[in-house]
Amino acid sequence: MVKHKRAHKWAFPLGVILTALAVVGAVTLGRMAWGGVRQWRENPKETQMFEEFLAKIILHDPEPFDSVGAVPIGKIPQLLDISIWAILRPGDDTKPAATIKDGEGVIIKEETVEAEFTKIFGQPPAKHASIEGSDFDFAYDPAAKVYRLPVTGAFDIYFPRVTNIKRTGSSIVLTVDYLAYNDFKLEDGSFSPVDPEPAKTMLITLYAQADPDYPYRVGSITPPVGGQDSVAGGPRLG
Repeated sequence: MVKHKRAHKWAFPLGVILTALAVVGAVTLGRMAWGGVRQWRENPKETQMFEEFLAKIILHDPEPFDSVGAVPIGKIPQLLDISIWAILRPGDDTKPAATIKDGEGVIIKEETVEAEFTKIFGQPPAKHASIEGSDFDFAYDPAAKVYRLPVTGAFDIYFPRVTNIKRTGSSIVLTVDYLAYNDFKLEDGSFSPVDPEPAKTMLITLYAQADPDYPYRVGSITPPVGGQDSVAGGPRLG
Protein backbone atom coordinates (compact mmCIF):
# COMPACT_ATOMS: atom_id res chain seq x y z
CA MET A 1 0.00 0.00 0.00
CA VAL A 2 1.34 3.42 -0.93
CA LYS A 3 1.89 5.59 2.13
CA HIS A 4 0.90 9.23 2.28
CA LYS A 5 3.21 11.70 3.97
CA ARG A 6 2.17 15.05 5.36
CA ALA A 7 4.22 17.88 6.90
CA HIS A 8 2.46 21.19 7.47
CA LYS A 9 2.15 23.94 10.08
CA TRP A 10 0.23 23.53 13.34
CA ALA A 11 -3.03 25.30 14.11
CA PHE A 12 -5.15 25.45 17.27
CA PRO A 13 -8.62 26.75 16.26
CA LEU A 14 -10.93 27.21 19.26
CA GLY A 15 -8.23 25.84 21.52
CA VAL A 16 -8.64 22.34 20.08
CA ILE A 17 -5.77 20.57 18.38
CA LEU A 18 -6.95 20.85 14.78
CA THR A 19 -3.81 20.51 12.74
CA ALA A 20 -2.62 19.24 9.38
CA LEU A 21 0.77 18.12 10.68
CA ALA A 22 1.64 14.52 9.95
CA VAL A 23 0.51 13.10 13.30
CA VAL A 24 -2.79 14.93 13.71
CA GLY A 25 -3.13 15.69 10.02
CA ALA A 26 -3.86 12.05 9.26
CA VAL A 27 -6.77 12.22 11.69
CA THR A 28 -8.16 15.29 9.94
CA LEU A 29 -7.77 13.64 6.54
CA GLY A 30 -9.42 10.56 7.97
CA ARG A 31 -12.47 12.53 9.01
CA MET A 32 -12.65 14.05 5.53
CA ALA A 33 -12.52 10.68 3.83
CA TRP A 34 -14.92 9.02 6.23
CA GLY A 35 -17.28 12.00 6.04
CA GLY A 36 -17.23 11.80 2.26
CA VAL A 37 -18.25 8.15 2.35
CA ARG A 38 -21.05 8.85 4.82
CA GLN A 39 -22.34 11.75 2.75
CA TRP A 40 -22.97 9.49 -0.22
CA ARG A 41 -24.60 6.65 1.67
CA GLU A 42 -28.17 6.36 2.92
CA ASN A 43 -27.27 4.98 6.35
CA PRO A 44 -29.64 4.99 9.30
CA LYS A 45 -28.65 7.47 11.97
CA GLU A 46 -27.63 4.65 14.33
CA THR A 47 -25.27 3.14 11.77
CA GLN A 48 -23.63 6.52 11.21
CA MET A 49 -23.14 6.89 14.95
CA PHE A 50 -21.41 3.50 15.17
CA GLU A 51 -19.19 4.32 12.20
CA GLU A 52 -18.08 7.60 13.74
CA PHE A 53 -17.21 5.82 16.99
CA LEU A 54 -15.34 3.03 15.17
CA ALA A 55 -13.36 5.47 13.02
CA LYS A 56 -10.87 5.98 15.84
CA ILE A 57 -10.83 2.30 16.80
CA ILE A 58 -9.82 0.73 13.48
CA LEU A 59 -7.69 3.62 12.19
CA HIS A 60 -4.44 1.61 12.26
CA ASP A 61 -5.96 -1.87 12.13
CA PRO A 62 -5.24 -3.24 15.64
CA GLU A 63 -4.79 -7.00 15.82
CA PRO A 64 -7.87 -9.01 16.84
CA PHE A 65 -8.55 -9.78 20.51
CA ASP A 66 -11.26 -11.67 22.39
CA SER A 67 -11.28 -9.34 25.41
CA VAL A 68 -9.26 -6.37 26.62
CA GLY A 69 -8.28 -8.22 29.79
CA ALA A 70 -6.79 -11.06 27.72
CA VAL A 71 -4.60 -8.86 25.52
CA PRO A 72 -0.93 -9.78 26.11
CA ILE A 73 1.17 -7.07 27.75
CA GLY A 74 3.27 -6.78 24.61
CA LYS A 75 0.20 -5.86 22.57
CA ILE A 76 -1.18 -3.20 24.95
CA PRO A 77 0.57 -0.43 22.93
CA GLN A 78 -1.85 -1.12 20.07
CA LEU A 79 -4.74 -0.16 22.35
CA LEU A 80 -2.79 2.81 23.72
CA ASP A 81 -2.38 3.90 20.10
CA ILE A 82 -6.19 3.92 19.70
CA SER A 83 -6.52 6.05 22.84
CA ILE A 84 -3.97 8.62 21.66
CA TRP A 85 -5.58 8.98 18.26
CA ALA A 86 -8.97 9.35 19.91
CA ILE A 87 -7.54 12.25 21.92
CA LEU A 88 -6.14 13.85 18.77
CA ARG A 89 -9.35 13.62 16.75
CA PRO A 90 -11.02 17.01 16.31
CA GLY A 91 -13.99 17.62 18.58
CA ASP A 92 -16.05 20.26 20.35
CA ASP A 93 -14.02 20.43 23.56
CA THR A 94 -12.43 23.86 24.01
CA LYS A 95 -9.66 22.61 26.31
CA PRO A 96 -6.61 21.22 24.49
CA ALA A 97 -5.81 17.63 25.48
CA ALA A 98 -2.21 17.98 24.32
CA THR A 99 0.46 20.63 24.00
CA ILE A 100 3.22 21.27 21.51
CA LYS A 101 6.75 22.28 22.45
CA ASP A 102 9.49 23.49 20.14
CA GLY A 103 11.85 20.67 19.40
CA GLU A 104 9.79 18.13 21.35
CA GLY A 105 6.74 17.62 19.16
CA VAL A 106 3.34 16.93 20.73
CA ILE A 107 3.12 16.14 24.44
CA ILE A 108 0.18 14.23 25.97
CA LYS A 109 0.00 13.45 29.68
CA GLU A 110 -0.13 9.84 30.82
CA GLU A 111 -3.29 10.54 32.83
CA THR A 112 -5.05 11.87 29.73
CA VAL A 113 -4.22 8.73 27.77
CA GLU A 114 -5.29 6.52 30.68
CA ALA A 115 -8.63 8.31 31.00
CA GLU A 116 -9.33 7.94 27.27
CA PHE A 117 -8.31 4.27 27.34
CA THR A 118 -10.73 3.62 30.20
CA LYS A 119 -13.59 5.32 28.34
CA ILE A 120 -13.00 3.23 25.22
CA PHE A 121 -12.25 -0.15 26.77
CA GLY A 122 -13.98 0.03 30.15
CA GLN A 123 -10.81 -0.47 32.20
CA PRO A 124 -7.41 1.24 32.57
CA PRO A 125 -4.38 0.00 30.62
CA ALA A 126 -2.32 -2.75 32.21
CA LYS A 127 0.77 -0.62 31.58
CA HIS A 128 2.04 2.46 29.77
CA ALA A 129 4.63 1.97 27.07
CA SER A 130 6.09 3.45 23.92
CA ILE A 131 4.18 2.70 20.74
CA GLU A 132 6.17 1.40 17.80
CA GLY A 133 4.31 1.34 14.51
CA SER A 134 5.29 0.65 10.91
CA ASP A 135 4.59 4.32 10.16
CA PHE A 136 5.47 6.15 13.39
CA ASP A 137 6.72 5.88 16.97
CA PHE A 138 5.06 7.47 20.02
CA ALA A 139 7.64 7.62 22.81
CA TYR A 140 6.52 7.15 26.42
CA ASP A 141 8.59 9.06 29.00
CA PRO A 142 8.06 7.30 32.36
CA ALA A 143 9.97 9.98 34.29
CA ALA A 144 7.81 12.84 33.01
CA LYS A 145 4.74 10.59 32.65
CA VAL A 146 3.98 11.88 29.17
CA TYR A 147 3.79 10.61 25.61
CA ARG A 148 5.91 12.43 23.04
CA LEU A 149 4.60 12.34 19.48
CA PRO A 150 6.60 13.09 16.32
CA VAL A 151 5.62 15.80 13.87
CA THR A 152 6.31 13.85 10.70
CA GLY A 153 5.39 10.42 9.48
CA ALA A 154 3.56 8.23 6.96
CA PHE A 155 0.27 6.52 7.53
CA ASP A 156 -1.78 3.52 6.45
CA ILE A 157 -5.27 4.26 7.76
CA TYR A 158 -8.70 2.64 7.55
CA PHE A 159 -12.31 3.78 7.85
CA PRO A 160 -15.32 1.68 8.94
CA ARG A 161 -18.40 0.70 7.00
CA VAL A 162 -20.94 -1.03 9.23
CA THR A 163 -22.88 -3.62 7.22
CA ASN A 164 -24.75 -5.41 10.00
CA ILE A 165 -25.87 -4.73 13.59
CA LYS A 166 -26.76 -7.66 15.84
CA ARG A 167 -27.88 -7.30 19.45
CA THR A 168 -27.29 -10.24 21.78
CA GLY A 169 -28.14 -9.59 25.42
CA SER A 170 -26.03 -6.65 26.60
CA SER A 171 -23.72 -6.75 23.59
CA ILE A 172 -23.90 -5.24 20.13
CA VAL A 173 -21.98 -7.13 17.45
CA LEU A 174 -21.13 -5.03 14.41
CA THR A 175 -19.98 -6.43 11.09
CA VAL A 176 -17.47 -3.87 9.88
CA ASP A 177 -15.78 -3.46 6.51
CA TYR A 178 -12.32 -1.88 6.70
CA LEU A 179 -11.94 0.66 3.89
CA ALA A 180 -8.35 1.69 3.17
CA TYR A 181 -7.70 5.41 2.76
CA ASN A 182 -5.39 4.78 -0.17
CA ASP A 183 -8.15 2.88 -1.99
CA PHE A 184 -10.44 5.92 -2.17
CA LYS A 185 -10.43 7.52 -5.59
CA LEU A 186 -10.55 11.21 -6.31
CA GLU A 187 -12.89 12.74 -8.85
CA ASP A 188 -12.42 16.44 -9.58
CA GLY A 189 -10.55 16.87 -6.31
CA SER A 190 -13.22 15.23 -4.16
CA PHE A 191 -13.73 11.71 -2.83
CA SER A 192 -15.57 9.32 -5.09
CA PRO A 193 -19.18 8.57 -4.04
CA VAL A 194 -18.42 4.88 -4.54
CA ASP A 195 -16.90 3.09 -1.55
CA PRO A 196 -13.83 1.00 -2.39
CA GLU A 197 -13.84 -2.74 -1.88
CA PRO A 198 -13.07 -3.51 1.79
CA ALA A 199 -9.54 -4.49 2.72
CA LYS A 200 -11.17 -6.96 5.11
CA THR A 201 -14.22 -7.49 7.30
CA MET A 202 -14.21 -7.92 11.08
CA LEU A 203 -16.69 -8.35 13.93
CA ILE A 204 -16.47 -5.68 16.64
CA THR A 205 -18.39 -6.23 19.87
CA LEU A 206 -19.53 -3.22 21.89
CA TYR A 207 -21.11 -2.97 25.34
CA ALA A 208 -23.28 -0.12 26.62
CA GLN A 209 -21.89 2.01 29.43
CA ALA A 210 -23.05 5.06 31.37
CA ASP A 211 -20.84 7.67 29.71
CA PRO A 212 -22.54 10.39 27.63
CA ASP A 213 -19.38 10.91 25.56
CA TYR A 214 -18.72 7.18 25.15
CA PRO A 215 -22.06 5.33 25.38
CA TYR A 216 -20.28 2.13 24.29
CA ARG A 217 -17.00 0.43 25.10
CA VAL A 218 -15.07 -1.99 22.91
CA GLY A 219 -15.22 -5.59 24.07
CA SER A 220 -13.52 -7.47 21.23
CA ILE A 221 -12.37 -7.36 17.62
CA THR A 222 -12.50 -10.74 15.90
CA PRO A 223 -12.66 -12.19 12.37
CA PRO A 224 -16.10 -13.40 11.25
CA VAL A 225 -16.91 -17.05 11.95
CA GLY A 226 -15.35 -19.14 9.22
CA GLY A 227 -12.71 -16.53 8.42
CA GLN A 228 -14.89 -14.62 5.99
CA ASP A 229 -12.71 -11.53 6.09
CA SER A 230 -10.96 -10.96 2.79
CA VAL A 231 -7.56 -10.40 4.44
CA ALA A 232 -6.21 -12.53 7.29
CA GLY A 233 -5.56 -9.52 9.52
CA GLY A 234 -2.68 -10.92 11.56
CA PRO A 235 -2.54 -13.16 14.62
CA ARG A 236 -5.12 -13.11 17.38
CA LEU A 237 -4.20 -11.19 20.51
CA GLY A 238 -5.97 -13.24 23.11
